[in-house]
Amino acid sequence: MENILNNLWDWAILAALLIGAIYTLSIVRRESSDFIDESYLITFGRLSLPIPTWWSITKQENGLIEFARTDTRYDWYARFEFIPGDVNIPLTDILHAKIEAEELDYDKDDVVIETEPHHLFKDPATQTHFIEVIRVEGKATQRIEERVYLDMYLFRNKAEGGHYICESRSSVLNGLVEGPFFEECLSLMKLEKN
Repeated sequence: MENILNNLWDWAILAALLIGAIYTLSIVRRESSDFIDESYLITFGRLSLPIPTWWSITKQENGLIEFARTDTRYDWYARFEFIPGDVNIPLTDILHAKIEAEELDYDKDDVVIETEPHHLFKDPATQTHFIEVIRVEGKATQRIEERVYLDMYLFRNKAEGGHYICESRSSVLNGLVEGPFFEECLSLMKLEKN
């Protein structure tokens, strides 16, 4: 008993940390269950995207929209961009050029590559519209010094005269927090009616 009284401040600090951790976990758990019910729709070109309410728009221009968590200190952002251009350039070449320009070196044993629209999009109309798709997800080193978690989608319909690049970029640990919401946002994406 005397030992507990001597370390009362230590026990109080430990209890406060545990309560803080439990509170944080409950918020993250609630966010994941509330995402669908509480998301709002953003129209981006011809796309309709469900966006979590806790994402804030940090940049919006013609053909570009960026989101970040401004309510936390997460090292994370999501970027959705439409780039007009030659539709005959293979998406693999566009992906390689982006990787080289940003000096990314993906971890070879921890990268996922997907090219099937029906695996990436739930809406059948979206699956048939975007027949060219590449998704690359994994940990990488950028410019030989910074570790990042990058989830990148490239997709297009040649009739649109360009391609979309959507990416979620974060530190390695924060990618596990917001990454699933980014994936769900794109998987639920729908085409706006003309």
